[in-house]
Amino acid sequence: MFIEYLPGETLLHHLDVRTKMLGFLGFIIIFFLFQDPKYQLLIVSLTGLLAFWIKIPLQKIWGMLIPLIPIIISIILITGFTFAPDRFDHVSSQTILFYALPGERLGATVGGFMMGSTFVFRLFGMMIASSVLILTTSMDDFTQFFQKMKMPVEVSMMLTTAIRFIPTLDKKRRQILEAQRARGTRFNEKGIIGSIRSYIPIMVPLFINSIMMANSLSMAMLNRGYGLTRTWTSMREIAFAPRDYWVMSFIVLLITLSFFVRFRLHLGVL
Repeated sequence: MFIEYLPGETLLHHLDVRTKMLGFLGFIIIFFLFQDPKYQLLIVSLTGLLAFWIKIPLQKIWGMLIPLIPIIISIILITGFTFAPDRFDHVSSQTILFYALPGERLGATVGGFMMGSTFVFRLFGMMIASSVLILTTSMDDFTQFFQKMKMPVEVSMMLTTAIRFIPTLDKKRRQILEAQRARGTRFNEKGIIGSIRSYIPIMVPLFINSIMMANSLSMAMLNRGYGLTRTWTSMREIAFAPRDYWVMSFIVLLITLSFFVRFRLHLGVL
C-alpha cells in the first residue's frame, strides 16, 4: 500500500520542508547509533507518536507491515544463527538458545536475536519516519526543496512526478486486477513460469496505461509552457518561521544527546 500527502493542520504540516528533512536525517542517524533493541524500541515509539499525532490511518500502517512479515522473519533467523557468540562483550548475549543441527552445530544466540530485533526496529522506524515525512509534505514543497538544493529542474521534476504517480499506478493495478478476476483470470498457477504467465494480463494493461498517462502528462506540461523558461515560479514560496528554528534546535540537541549517550556513556550497545 502506497502513501500520499495527507492534508492537516498539525505542527508537522506547517513546518518547512527543510526542517522536516533535517528531522528525518536526524532520526536515521539516531537509529544507526544504537544497537540495543530497548533503545531502538524507544526511538520507534517516538516515531509512532508522531504518526499518531498526524492521525495516520491504521489500515495504512497495517498495509505497509504485512508485506514486511517475511523479511522480518528472515532477518531474525539469519542474525540469530549467523552472529558468532564471540562478537559480543556480554555473557548473556553469548547464551545459546538452541541448535539447528545435531552435534551442537549452528547455534542460535541471544545476542543474534537481539541484533535481529535491532534491524527490525530500524526497519520499522525508518518506514514510519518516511511515511510521516511524505504524508505531511506536499509535492510542491518537495519540488521547491530540490530547487533550493540547486538540483537540475529536469531531475527534480522527474523525482516529484515519480513520487506523485506511484499511488496512482497502484490504484490502476488494483483496478486491472479486479477487472481481470471478473473475467475469470486465475493468478494461482504453480511454479515460477506459471506465476509470471499468470501476471501477464496485469502487466501488459499496466504498461499501456503508464505510457498513456506519461503521454497525457507531457501534453499537459507542453500546453502550460513547461520548458519555455529556466526560471521557476511558485504560488507559495517556502520560508523558515520561528517554529522551524525551535524545532531545528531541538533536533540538533537530540542528536548531540544521542552521541553523548552512545560514545561518552557507552550505552545502547550489545
